[in-house]
Amino acid sequence: MIGMELRDKVLEYVKEQISALRVANPGQYQNISVVRTNSMKYIPNYFEKGQFSKMFFLFPDPHFKEKNHRHRVISTYLLDEYAYTLRVGGIIYTITDVEELGGWMKACLESHPMYETLTEEELEADPVVKLLSSAIEEGQKVARNDGQTFQAIYRCIMPAI
Repeated sequence: MIGMELRDKVLEYVKEQISALRVANPGQYQNISVVRTNSMKYIPNYFEKGQFSKMFFLFPDPHFKEKNHRHRVISTYLLDEYAYTLRVGGIIYTITDVEELGGWMKACLESHPMYETLTEEELEADPVVKLLSSAIEEGQKVARNDGQTFQAIYRCIMPAI
């Protein structure tokens, strides 16, 4: 598993968390790393076509101002890039505590020809879905504050021609 982060402080924090996990659990967590990069620009330079079975976008920056919406990590253009690295049948998971951003991400995924929504049965059977809002610190903070989260979970498909 690899995390891609642009901000130095967040990168260092994640590195520290990984190191702490490795110290507390010798021999485990050796397949986790984080790299400082702009995934929005360079993801195809790091990964091959169809290399991923899952991609996660957990509590991304909402970029509230309309002029900054182009910086959002989920957009129609970037979904093309993500579809390149996701194998057919791969799942893209998004979660946010910002309702407007949640609607934006869902609308982008819904309108893209290379993604389809999972059925309720698939969502209930997927163990990852249950962990999205509780397994990371941001999700735990939202839960402590009795906040809402907004998820969009979609499968990468081969579009009908």
